[in-house]
Amino acid sequence: MILASTSSTAPRPAPERVASAAMSASGVADADPSDPLAQLEDFVESAARSRKAFAEDRLKFLGEQMTKLSLFNLAPGFLVDHTARMARELESAAGDFAGSVRTLAGTEQDSGAAAPSQLPQSYLDILDGSIGSGSVKLSSEDEETAVRFMNTAEQLRFIAELAASDQDGRADIWGSADSARDATARVTGIMLGLEGPGAFVRTFG
Repeated sequence: MILASTSSTAPRPAPERVASAAMSASGVADADPSDPLAQLEDFVESAARSRKAFAEDRLKFLGEQMTKLSLFNLAPGFLVDHTARMARELESAAGDFAGSVRTLAGTEQDSGAAAPSQLPQSYLDILDGSIGSGSVKLSSEDEETAVRFMNTAEQLRFIAELAASDQDGRADIWGSADSARDATARVTGIMLGLEGPGAFVRTFG
């Protein structure tokens, strides 16, 4: 088999998009300088929008990587290892996307009458990457993105398992395939946890 080199799974920088997302957050420039709680809420929203945009860019980049992989007849060992790395990167992006969606949902609910005790938690969600728990109402755009995450996870799992299917004697390859399977399963769980499994029935049904 031909071993073809592929570019790194690291996403391409998108400073324009991240900057645009940060500036689009209502309030960073409009925050009342005399109200530190309003300033903090505006910072949380701006940071969440930037992180969400970056997660979406990583999802797009990984989709492009999968398209490139399909163009080459790669050695199974390389393909499975590379797919496992992509699956872990997808899981990281999924966590960032979900955490940002939850944070933005919280700031929208808190706007105008936020309890001071709620703001520090939103701030911590940005800093530590916490995904949080409980369902949120997704916009149609965010629901489409969640479905794209799940579809990409399913494709990566399929690629890894197919490449490893005829490598019965290669424990290392199957170990990488298991890693890819576990990571992609977690991606699906993260997305389903946003609005609940029922939210996506019309998409997959």
